[in-house]
Amino acid sequence: MLAHRLAEVRHRIADACRRAGRTPDAVRLIAVTKTVGPEVLAPLAALGVADVGENRVEHLAVMAAAAPPGTRFHFIGRVQGRQLAALAPHCAALHSLADPGHVARLARACAGRATPLEVFVQVNASGEAAKAGVADDALPALLDAVRGVAGATLVGLMTMAPELDAQADADAVRRTFDALRALAERHRLPRLSMGMTLDYELAIAAGATDVRIGSALFA
Repeated sequence: MLAHRLAEVRHRIADACRRAGRTPDAVRLIAVTKTVGPEVLAPLAALGVADVGENRVEHLAVMAAAAPPGTRFHFIGRVQGRQLAALAPHCAALHSLADPGHVARLARACAGRATPLEVFVQVNASGEAAKAGVADDALPALLDAVRGVAGATLVGLMTMAPELDAQADADAVRRTFDALRALAERHRLPRLSMGMTLDYELAIAAGATDVRIGSALFA
């Protein structure tokens, strides 16, 4: 079942890339495993999926302890400053840094890393009050602060679009993704973490380089 679902997702990614004039290898598929356990990690690895997304520190630790060699964990959930020391040892990438007050803790958590932690700054590109993320006007200062962290590498921006369902306006989702792409271009950042199960094809059309897929694989 996982192999079938993964094949379908990969097909849709390839099709979305073709329509956008992009190549599928430009898009990194992150399998979001927050609803499943370590038993999925070996099958994912066997199917060629090395990038795994988690949004809770406790679950991340359990998954990391059982992970096959070569697994790359991405922390994609809302992060608290006190959690950085616990998640950094397990992660290859952090997608949700949004608080300038967390930069000093990030620096301490990354000190001495052999491989720099990839950092995406989360932007509230939709303007929704319930969404996490830094506002546009505060973004430059936060980017500069992250660039100064030894043991971390600023690689891009992340956002959460309005939830897309039968009643949602797909144009609002597109506008959110287009706004993030424009910000990344302005700040010369190469990676865009945007798009989930319901909207990853729209995200790819807008330039997503990292899509976070959970329920399409594990529902």
